[in-house]
Amino acid sequence: MAFDSEKWALSFYGVVDERFAVETDLFKLHIHRKRDLKKLQVERSFGKLDIYIPNEWDMEKYCNQEKMRKLMVTEIEWQALNIYHQRTNQIASRIGLKNIEVSVMNKGKCYGWCNYLANHVCYNMWTICSFQSQHVDLLISHELSHFYVHSHSKRFWSKLDEIYFSIYDDEGCKEDVMLKLTKEEDLYHMYYYLKNWGRSSGLKRIYKSGLVKDKSPLIRPIYIKNKKGDIIVRWYLRNFLF
Repeated sequence: MAFDSEKWALSFYGVVDERFAVETDLFKLHIHRKRDLKKLQVERSFGKLDIYIPNEWDMEKYCNQEKMRKLMVTEIEWQALNIYHQRTNQIASRIGLKNIEVSVMNKGKCYGWCNYLANHVCYNMWTICSFQSQHVDLLISHELSHFYVHSHSKRFWSKLDEIYFSIYDDEGCKEDVMLKLTKEEDLYHMYYYLKNWGRSSGLKRIYKSGLVKDKSPLIRPIYIKNKKGDIIVRWYLRNFLF
């Protein structure tokens, strides 16, 4: 069964345990409880991560949550680096760029950045927990566009269109795809939460806030109607800002 992000958000109490999952077309993460384990155990392959926790562990304890955080940072960094390295070089080769150095980061407010002088691009590792492949490719295309146009001028956005739509050849959905991806950026509540949870200081602040103890959902959905009458979901941290 596919991961239901709405159901997860409504029942999520600020800890990462077997209730948590990641389901995108690029990366899947599941957490399981297992008997006769004394420490965290991992099974990983490209695009897939299974984490096993001892059956008796109380995951609301800070010490266990910190162990999970450290493990997930290491494992998701490995996954993100491999996914971004593969897809960046595939896209770069299509537009004549070679020897692109790829790295990932576990901090910062941006999705990614590039240093065109050093042939280097860097992405926020937590994006693979929320972004589908089309949005990952849009992010990569954005950074590679800066190799040609360094500012966010009209010429830059034209170059971005050129690179991104050379990947997806369906001429009939160019405008719709770009508009859809732009609107979806605000829905990536899991990315924003995890990039803060993934820092030691961020996890400590969650516990100091008392949100784990009072059993109030950390993230709540707000339903808004747009001009067309469509329901749009926005996710907010409840009474707590990082």
